Amino acid sequence: MSVYSLTYTLHHILLIKLIASFPFDRVRTLHNFLFLAIVSSSPFQRPGIHYTFYKSNTGVHSFDIQGYLNDLRRGGLLQEKLLELTPKGYDFYHQVAELLRYERFPEHCMKLGLKYKDNLWRVNHEVFFHPLLRKSKTGRKIQLPGI
Repeated sequence: MSVYSLTYTLHHILLIKLIASFPFDRVRTLHNFLFLAIVSSSPFQRPGIHYTFYKSNTGVHSFDIQGYLNDLRRGGLLQEKLLELTPKGYDFYHQVAELLRYERFPEHCMKLGLKYKDNLWRVNHEVFFHPLLRKSKTGRKIQLPGI
């Protein structure tokens, strides 16, 4: 399958940028990070960003985000077992990364990522104690502000 046989959206490119920029060791941490990014941003910073999150035993899970990650794996841009880009993924990222310059939410994600850069374990810790997550029951959809 060719890299370009799938249609990639800005959601895919955002995930590629985050994976290229920060050392996410687990998919769970990436889901939790995007949850924190959404709840810490205003609705005006994230037009078109509508992820649905569900409470899990270890934080949050989004089937939307997981679907985008699966697309990247299917296209050969993301390694099968690790949360790292393949050489083809880095090549694709360098071709399309400039598209994110015009969006506010990726910029917000990068600022938040720099806050957690050296200790991404704090992301999982902060999500676990977040008020929205504490109010939700395991397996249930989390009502996000401003949606």
